[in-house]
Formats: sequence, structure tokens, C-alpha cells
Amino acid sequence: MRLTRLGGSMASEEGWQMTLKAKSEVIRIGAEAIVSKLEWNGFKLVSKHRVPKPYRMPELDKWVRERRTLHEAKIISDLKKAGVPCPAVVLMDRDDSTLYIQFIEGSELKKALDELPPKLVESVARNLGEIVGRMHSNRIAHGDLTTSNILIDRNGKLYLIDFGLSAVTDDLEELAVDIHLLDRSLESAHHPLREKFMKNFLKGYSSIMGRDFTLRIIEKVKEIRRRGRYVEERRRRS
Repeated sequence: MRLTRLGGSMASEEGWQMTLKAKSEVIRIGAEAIVSKLEWNGFKLVSKHRVPKPYRMPELDKWVRERRTLHEAKIISDLKKAGVPCPAVVLMDRDDSTLYIQFIEGSELKKALDELPPKLVESVARNLGEIVGRMHSNRIAHGDLTTSNILIDRNGKLYLIDFGLSAVTDDLEELAVDIHLLDRSLESAHHPLREKFMKNFLKGYSSIMGRDFTLRIIEKVKEIRRRGRYVEERRRRS
């Protein structure tokens, strides 16, 4: 068992072993990982355990899960240094492909957005645009930027979560996919708010990335959307 402590000096190694034995509550099951909430010595944490895949050779499976765990931990660390709000990684168990992450008291934006006052929706959208702009200015694409992967706390502060599909990139399309996915999630779950939200989101994004880059990325988002419609139309006709 290789335990790596990534923040603070909260306990001895023996104490950290206790973390792994703490009672946990599953809060999300994804395609590659199980996310659980746990409490250890009064500290609330979230564990993200990448589960073995039986269709892969055991050696390859272990390598893939470990590499993805390391990648996600590094992305989060880089984002924290860049001032992007996201939960901190506290501990990493490389052998078990598990991250232990700061627990944020809040709700998924998907569940909270429709209940927010109109003025707060505008403020949240602009703030999110600034956050995503800061992330993109550091060459990081989230990879799954939907309202399910954004938390909002009781004070209205936003946090990005779940960087399992993230990438370090200079590719305009990979960055544009983030905005496309956000737009699609608003279209499907918050349609009445979509236009106002995206308008204010892009104001915040432009304040970080600049007008010219924002216009380029908007055009790329439109291109991605057109391609998706073309593929869907071909599928219907076949």
C-alpha cells in the first residue's frame, strides 16, 4: 500500500490507515469509479475509487487505474495553484487507485440552479465563466463540464469537481467541448435559463480569456454542434 499525503500534517501513517477503514456512504457510481462520503476523526472526506475492469488484463488494468488516479491528482493540484476553486486532494492510495478529497458542503448546480433568484443566476453564470476561463488559461480542459460536476455552497461559491476526463491541452476544440457540454446540460435540464446563463457565462469567460479568443471558441462550439446535428440526421436516415 503506497499512501501519499498531499496536504497538511493531520496524523501519523497509522492514522491514515484508519482512514481507509472508516465507514463510508456511496454518493455516486460512475463508469470508472465509485465516489463515497466518509468521516475520519471529525474530518469529512470524499473517496474516489477506480474499480478494476475484468475485461482488461490485470497488469494493464492496474497500470491504467494508477495512471488515471495520478493524472487526476496532478490536475487538481495544478488547478488549486492557479486559483481555480475545486476540492483539495488530501490523500492518494496508489495501490488501491483511490483519491481522498476534501468534502464540500453544497449541492450540485443541476439541483440548485432552478431555485436561484434571477439576479443570482446571472452572478453564478458570470462567476462560472471566470472560473472556466482561469482553468482554460492554464491549458486544462475539464472533459465533462456539466451542471452535475459543479457544486454550489450556501454562500453561492462554486467548485468544479470530477476531473477524471480532464486533459492538459492547447487544442481549441478540446476547450470548446467544455463549453459545448455545459450548454447542452443547460439545454436539457434548465432550458428556460439557458440563454441568460450562457450570455453571462461568456461575459465572465471573456473577462479572463479576452474577446478575440472567446469569439474563436464560440465559433468552434457552433461547429461542434453542427457536426453533432449532421451525425444525428444521418443516423435517422439510415
